Amino acid sequence: MKKVFFTLIVLACSVASYAQLIANKTDNKVTLGFDLFSDFQLAKANNSNWDARGFNQGMSLALTYNFPLGESSKHTVAVGVGMSSHNYYSYNRLTNPYTNDTMRFSESYRGNDNFKRAKINPTYLEVPMELRFRIKDQVKIGVGFKIGVMLAAKTKYVGPDYTDNILADEGSGVTIHEKYTYINNLERYAYTATLRVGWKWVSAFAAYQISPVFAVGHEAPELHPLSVGVSFAPF
Repeated sequence: MKKVFFTLIVLACSVASYAQLIANKTDNKVTLGFDLFSDFQLAKANNSNWDARGFNQGMSLALTYNFPLGESSKHTVAVGVGMSSHNYYSYNRLTNPYTNDTMRFSESYRGNDNFKRAKINPTYLEVPMELRFRIKDQVKIGVGFKIGVMLAAKTKYVGPDYTDNILADEGSGVTIHEKYTYINNLERYAYTATLRVGWKWVSAFAAYQISPVFAVGHEAPELHPLSVGVSFAPF
């Protein structure tokens, strides 16, 4: 985990430096932004068979063009293209990722010493749109919305190789590694409201996905992730 965070910090600093170079050369008309965040898995329904982990790290990247808002050069309307990757961790294993019908999850592995991790990882191509305001050229506020289409989704599980009586002294006790590169019954499109408030090129970032992660009607949890993190962008 420490190596992952170190890599993300180095990547964020590199992107921020390159983004500042782009901003300077384009007179702040083009912005390259990078977000590091954690998803809070807010569930509205069907949550009885889903035991979510608290911390779910993710990242996003976007390149936008800034159109002046009226005659003011401080306030802009930004439109562009981006990509985001989310990790939804839980203590459940998705047992039938290719199904077209009811999705099935194992019982919770919370408290099982052989359990390591289980996650669902969708990646989206996105079109972000944002209203950006500057206050005294230092404080910056962005209110926006983005539409995403799923490019890929995979699931990974590392834990015990049995699903029944998982907290009892049963099963082989062998740890298995299981990975699928396709998941059915995920919503193809993601609709997300965004907000960022910052100082210079660093901002606090929040986003709420209005559309659910899983397709409705397959007995899956109705997850609407709330992403909270840090944004690096010299807008």
